[in-house]
Amino acid sequence: MFARLRSPLAVLAAALCSASLLAPLPALAAAKGDTFPRAVLWKIDKPGVKPSYLFGTAHVSDPKVTQLSPQVQKAFDDADTVTTEVRIDFNGMMDFAKRVLMPEGELLTDQIDTKHYQKLLPELAARDYPEVAAKRMKPWAAAMLLMVPKKKAGDLPLDLMLAKMAIEGGKEYTGLETISEQASVFETIPADKQKTLLYALIDQQPDVDAYYRKLVAMYVQRDVEGIVRFADKDEVTLPAADQAFFNDWKQKTLIDDRNDRMAERMQPQLLKGGSFIAVGALHLPGKTGLVAQLKKQGYTLTPIDDRKRK
Repeated sequence: MFARLRSPLAVLAAALCSASLLAPLPALAAAKGDTFPRAVLWKIDKPGVKPSYLFGTAHVSDPKVTQLSPQVQKAFDDADTVTTEVRIDFNGMMDFAKRVLMPEGELLTDQIDTKHYQKLLPELAARDYPEVAAKRMKPWAAAMLLMVPKKKAGDLPLDLMLAKMAIEGGKEYTGLETISEQASVFETIPADKQKTLLYALIDQQPDVDAYYRKLVAMYVQRDVEGIVRFADKDEVTLPAADQAFFNDWKQKTLIDDRNDRMAERMQPQLLKGGSFIAVGALHLPGKTGLVAQLKKQGYTLTPIDDRKRK
C-alpha cells in the first residue's frame, strides 16, 4: 500500500498535518508562563494498565526528524497499537482526493492570476504534484502544500513512516481523526482568505523555507517552548485583517478543537494500554494541550529526554 502512497495524495495528507507545526499559534502563548520540558516523548501511566506513549512529531521527511532515537524506537517496538492523527489507507486517500479538487470544468486559473499560477507550478512540482494534478486544486489545498518543505524522492514524512512501520510490523494501526475531518478544518476558510494566504505563500516561499529550517532545528533539540515562541512569528506577511482571521482560526479550529477531539478519541487506546500515539508536537503543550488534558484525566505523564548527547 505504501508504495502507492508515495504519491501526490500522500504529500498532501502530510501537508494537512504540517499546518499545526508550520503556522503561528497564539493559542499556545499560555504555555510560555510554564516550563515545558525538552521532550516530545511522554510515558503515560495509570494503575493496572500497561504504559502507553505520546510522541510529538514533525510532519516532515527530513532525515534529522525521521531518524528515531533509541528511546522512541523502543516505545514504538513495545507498543501493541500505533495511532497517528489520521489512519492512512487507500480508500481514505481516494476520498480525500475528491475533496481537494474543484468540480470538473473548473480550474485553479479561474481563481488566481496567471503570474501567481506560473510561480506556483514549479513549487508544487518540487513536492511531487505535477500540473496535471495541480490545475484543478482548490486554493486551500495548494496553500497547505506550500507549507510542506521540498523533499527528496522516496522519502516518507515521519507520520507516514510510523504508519508503514506499524503495518509492516503487524501492529494494530488506528487514527484519531478521519482524513475528511482534517480536510474540513481547511475548507472552513473563506474563499477570499484562501486566495490571500496562497498568494502570500507563493510570493514569500524563501521566507517559508527559512522558517521551516529553524523549526526543524528546534524540533531536533526537543525545544518545544522554543517552537511555541518562534511560532508566534508569522512565516508569511498578511494584511492585518487577514492575519487577525487566521490567528483566531488557528487557535480554535486548528488546535483547540482538535486537541479536545484527539484527547477524547485516544481514551480506548489508553485504557487498553500498550499504545504508541503520534501527533504533531504543538498539540502537546499549553493549557489545552494533550499533556495537560491527560493529566487532568488522572494519567501520570513522564517526559523522556531522548536528545542526542555530544
